[in-house]
Amino acid sequence: MTTVNALLLTDLVDSTATTQRIGAVAAARLWGLHDQLARSLLQTWRGLEIDKSDGFLLVFHDPQDAAHYALAYQQALASLPEPVLARVGLHVAAITLRRNGADDIERGAKHWEVDDWLAKAVAARVMTLAPGGRCLVSADAATALAGSGLRLQGHGHWRLQGVAEPIALFEIAPTETTLTPLPDAAKAYRVVERDGLWLPRRELRHSLPAERDAFVGRAAAMQALAAQLSAGARLVSLLGIGGIGKTRLALRFGWQWLGDYPGGVWFCDLTAARSLDGIFYAVAQGLELQLDRSDPALQIGRALAGRGACLLILDNFEQVSAHAEATVGQWLQQAAQAKFIVTSRELLGIAGEHSHMLEPLAAADAAALFGQRARSAAHGALAGAAEDLARIAQLVALLDGLPLAIELAAARARVMSPRTLLERMGERFKLLTSSGGRPKRQATLRATLDWSWDLLTPSDRSALAQLSVFEGGFTLVDAEAVVDLRDAAANRWTPDAMQSLLEKSMLRPRGEQRFHLLHSVQEYAAEHLCAPASFPASGPALQAAAQTRHWRHFAALDERTALSDGCAAADDLVTACRRATAAGDTAAATGALTGVWTVLQLTGPFQVALDLGQELRRLAALGPAERGTVERIIGSANEWLGHVELARTSFEAAIALGREAADAQGEARALCVMGEHHYKRGRVDAARECLARALDLAIGLNLPALQCIARNAIGTLEMRLGHAEAAQNAYRSALALARALADERREGGLLGNLAILAHEAGAEDEALALYEQALALTLRVHDRRWEGNTRCNLGLLQQDRGQSTAAEEQFRRSLAIARELGHAMLEATVLCNLGILAEARGDLADASLHHAQAVEVAQRLGDRRAEGQFRGYLGACHAKCSRIEEAAQELAAGEAALREVADEASLGLLLCQRAVVEHLGGRSAAAKATLHDVRRQPGATLPGELRRALELAEQAVGPL
Repeated sequence: MTTVNALLLTDLVDSTATTQRIGAVAAARLWGLHDQLARSLLQTWRGLEIDKSDGFLLVFHDPQDAAHYALAYQQALASLPEPVLARVGLHVAAITLRRNGADDIERGAKHWEVDDWLAKAVAARVMTLAPGGRCLVSADAATALAGSGLRLQGHGHWRLQGVAEPIALFEIAPTETTLTPLPDAAKAYRVVERDGLWLPRRELRHSLPAERDAFVGRAAAMQALAAQLSAGARLVSLLGIGGIGKTRLALRFGWQWLGDYPGGVWFCDLTAARSLDGIFYAVAQGLELQLDRSDPALQIGRALAGRGACLLILDNFEQVSAHAEATVGQWLQQAAQAKFIVTSRELLGIAGEHSHMLEPLAAADAAALFGQRARSAAHGALAGAAEDLARIAQLVALLDGLPLAIELAAARARVMSPRTLLERMGERFKLLTSSGGRPKRQATLRATLDWSWDLLTPSDRSALAQLSVFEGGFTLVDAEAVVDLRDAAANRWTPDAMQSLLEKSMLRPRGEQRFHLLHSVQEYAAEHLCAPASFPASGPALQAAAQTRHWRHFAALDERTALSDGCAAADDLVTACRRATAAGDTAAATGALTGVWTVLQLTGPFQVALDLGQELRRLAALGPAERGTVERIIGSANEWLGHVELARTSFEAAIALGREAADAQGEARALCVMGEHHYKRGRVDAARECLARALDLAIGLNLPALQCIARNAIGTLEMRLGHAEAAQNAYRSALALARALADERREGGLLGNLAILAHEAGAEDEALALYEQALALTLRVHDRRWEGNTRCNLGLLQQDRGQSTAAEEQFRRSLAIARELGHAMLEATVLCNLGILAEARGDLADASLHHAQAVEVAQRLGDRRAEGQFRGYLGACHAKCSRIEEAAQELAAGEAALREVADEASLGLLLCQRAVVEHLGGRSAAAKATLHDVRRQPGATLPGELRRALELAEQAVGPL
């Protein structure tokens, strides 16, 4: 006989349905894995298995062990090959265990029996109440776990079948988990004490209207609202723009938390209220209260006080918020146990108010809401739903995650597919209408926004309309540069107007320093901006003036500001460039294009900058300096996109135009990109000349940033030529400049270049540390191009260190970045590296394919050095597949390319590959002679990669 303290039951949810869905064989494997997992955790947390069916009956001496087992078990279920949920119940009591005799066990009895029937019954009832994935505990268990540090949330008292008195139930869960109230079950229901009696929750009085359809999402918002009220808040204003779902959330909260309010939950619709009397009438209706001729505010307050712990939901309070103190403020004082949820588009501004700003639906919830409502509208026949998932995701994003907009769009599912809806989003205000029985202000998206617009002051309307010229988010500084309220009725200060719009839910914060408009609000405000009816004094002139201020502001941004906040200004820079170009403002258009390229060379896509530059190039009014800047940016975009000859033509034009305009800085920048263009094609002398001239100009102009660019390019030229010391000196001097300028973007790129040198020198630990520093910086400044380069090179290092899985992950992520940016050369390099990895794994077919693709891209780019390197790898791969003749052809072509660009290090690698091919072809003497030539390469030491390649080749060929 053994006495233990904790009894724990688990039960798998819908195990039969899962078995039918995946089949008996797969199910047998799944349930076997489940049992193995559950029993392994039992050893960790010192428990004992008593019985098993769909779940387990377990006992523990220590209740904390039982609780930790329950949490670990729920978390571990996620590791199973199929999604599985289980419910868990925990009860603590003095439980007696009895061991069965050997004869009984032989006849099929369990090894242990729990003699306490009541304890088992309580644990079973607690467990059956738990929803899938959750762990409920009895009050005795909660008491035993007090002080354990575990999160415990109360769920009130419950009447359990077979148990004489109601018991309190609690839940244990990780701190980040959202918990909601429990529904009643067949053998247990929530009860609430009222006047000494335990009343079923379902019998509590309330005036909540029934929910007409399924509620989707909002778990975090629901929990946050509950947390505010349980922490002592008595008045919470649930804020948000019209159509965001404030009323639905408040109703759902009322239904779910009804059991926490013995005095009832009372819903009061104030939509029609416009005065104090209107408020009193609506609240009296919601409270089911007959007003007499006495003071209605006092009468309502007394009624609330008489109901004790109750919840009053005041829906749509914004149009009567001026009366908040005379109503809600007074009732807060009269009814000490009453709590209030107010839904509104703006704060009430009274003492005791707490607020919760309701966010748009999360992407997954928004898509789920659209799918559910669309299936309902189409009577379950939503054609092509599986293929339309991506379009639905795009659609709900354009609908801002607004539940009203999503439901109005989903109602079109009978006649429009998600693809058609997406294509029609330019007509959103025509599209998002309802012919059904919605309230007038919710019948169309426009009507909902009209309701909010009518509540704004004239200066707020002017500010909101002018803010619509922004394409992305904006800072306060941006807004002050664009918004002009001098003609507004109150001549208001822009920060005051922005604060007012925030408080009225028309403007939304994005991080600490930025703000944005929802797509729907932006389009609505833009319509008003150019409508004479909205602003009779100015009409379309207000739009033209705001757009002009917008493009001139963004055209003047310096590099640091353009790149701040993770390149958040990208969309507005592009829009500013387009508007200024259309208006013929060449100076602003050129400045904006410079900002666009500053951002897009980090983030891509490069094609956008190319298109903008080509459009701007057509303006005849461009001066020589402006035209030189435009040609340099067009050339740079073409370079990264792989349009080699077009890039060269633009670079040459940019250099000439810079000289013509005496624009030394513009000339120096053009010389830098031309120098890089030359060394990629093996024109070493031309590259040296361009870069030296660029550096001289930068020094003469005392421009450290430009000096940093030139020295970095010189370092890369020297590295390509195998001059490690010269490359390192150039990189280090550039790094010092970048750090002095606090330029983390260029610092990250330079650390990556130094890591390449360390890797080639065989200093793998140093290279790894440098790559990790470089990657951290590129991620911090959102430099996608350098991130792609760094991941590519880091993958090579990991491959050399035998970490092939980690290497492949880096290569795949780098390839995705290259394709997203349109960075052709990076794509080719990653393809080659994937080929090397496949070859090392013995997958020669995949390796050959990757190498051939890399060669094709390098040829298109005219990068002879890269072409030579890639042909070497492709030739070696052919040889391993016994395609000796094809191997010799590739190696000969690769050798010619590398001799053309004088890349001794890469040539050495290729010669090692050629030696192996010669050996495989039966020409051992020639192979040894080739390796002898590699050994005689100039320089005191061989680069690390070449040294390793030579050692491998000598192992294959034999001693020299």
